[in-house]
Amino acid sequence: MSFSSRRRNYLLTPHRRDGLIEWMKSMLMHSFVLDALETSGGDTFSHFELLIDEHRRLEAEGNGRPSRLKQLVPTVGTFHTRLPLRQAFEVYNEKYKLTKRKHIQISFNEIRHIMNLAQVMAMRKVCELKDVSTDGDAQVKDDAETTDCNDSVEEFNGPKMITFDGDQTLYTDGSNFDSNPRLANYLYELVHSGVTVAVVTAAGYEYKAEKYEFRLSGLLNYFKSKNLTDDECHRFYLFGGECNYLLRLGNDFRLHPVREAGPGGWVTGTKYIPDTPGNWSEEEIKALLDASEIAVAESMNDQNLKGIVIRKKRSIGLAPQPGHVIPREALDETVLRCQSKLSKMNQGSGSNLPFCAFNGGRDVWVDVGNKKVGVQVLGAYLGVDASDILHIGDQFLNTGNDYAARSVCPCIWITSPEETTYILKRILKLAGVVYELDNEKEAANILLGKTASTVDFAELDRRTTAVKEMDVFTGDFKN
Repeated sequence: MSFSSRRRNYLLTPHRRDGLIEWMKSMLMHSFVLDALETSGGDTFSHFELLIDEHRRLEAEGNGRPSRLKQLVPTVGTFHTRLPLRQAFEVYNEKYKLTKRKHIQISFNEIRHIMNLAQVMAMRKVCELKDVSTDGDAQVKDDAETTDCNDSVEEFNGPKMITFDGDQTLYTDGSNFDSNPRLANYLYELVHSGVTVAVVTAAGYEYKAEKYEFRLSGLLNYFKSKNLTDDECHRFYLFGGECNYLLRLGNDFRLHPVREAGPGGWVTGTKYIPDTPGNWSEEEIKALLDASEIAVAESMNDQNLKGIVIRKKRSIGLAPQPGHVIPREALDETVLRCQSKLSKMNQGSGSNLPFCAFNGGRDVWVDVGNKKVGVQVLGAYLGVDASDILHIGDQFLNTGNDYAARSVCPCIWITSPEETTYILKRILKLAGVVYELDNEKEAANILLGKTASTVDFAELDRRTTAVKEMDVFTGDFKN
């Protein structure tokens, strides 16, 4: 079994699952046992909608009164938009015929897909939401959300900004963006349609752009072949180290650091946000890193792990020694130890900085800051409202680094680049973007290196040489 497959199975094992989805699954179980899912399934999802609406209303009122949903699922978080769950269920059921099954109930993964589809639908602000079945023939559905009934608006009818995790979201773990032409084309269609696209990644190479470019080399070459305008290039960002190093694509199709301080600086311009890097002191950063390093070293020694502790400017890592593998249970143990130690420190007299301790699949990293800060800062810097931002990632467990983003914007939980591709296809179709097969063929040629006239192989070789010492982990061994 491949590492990616093992990781996907691990992410979805019962003891790691999301509380809300598990509760929804248990609620649907009664109808399934009574063989009544076909008649009551839609009504059950309508009930979920009502509970979420009440939860959102009470959160907005801020009077401390818990919603019924909060009482039923204490771990439930924030919903940034309404979710047309019944409509999403009906569309999904029309294709997969869930209610026709007699022996297998609706699974955790299927509810996750329905939730994802509902969130994509919710981002389209028109009177009529349409069927997004794979046959491509959109059909108007009833009971659609009415938010902004203006079909004549020429702007992209969907999220204004989409942020992505890197590993296992845009490319497989430890790999680069070099083999998914359909996803490359969809990302091009987004920036071409006016959407800001950003990769928010834990990879912390500071402002060494070549290392980020290497991970995205296939995508950047495709952008170059499409002759993106300056405005289109400037709608592509990368936030490294969760929220520490902001870069933007230039018209030379290279990534360039965004000014931090002074007029127009992203750090200076977002200091009004409490958790932003502009409000961190070097003393606080050092205290957090020192505590993290101690926790990681203690966990490695207690569990007799064959690992290497890595300290970078804004992160601490635990990576396996060459030829060794650290068991996932040991990685999770290390993550939870770090979370516990740093949370207690934040409650005391020590540092009170945001942090992210997460299991990277092969390694563990503790970063100063997290993706909540990254998404929030980027949205504020670009003037995009949280309800118009969509974050797509694969690590929404409490030991993952996408988890924090749930509190600041709508999110999509995927488990592979293939699922990301499917989600973008839905978004583009609902927004009315015409799919061009020729673009996908062109992307395939570029990513596979078959179009010499549009690919600068000398530049690829330069980037490869520049990062030849980079390892396959979330970070690298050298600063």
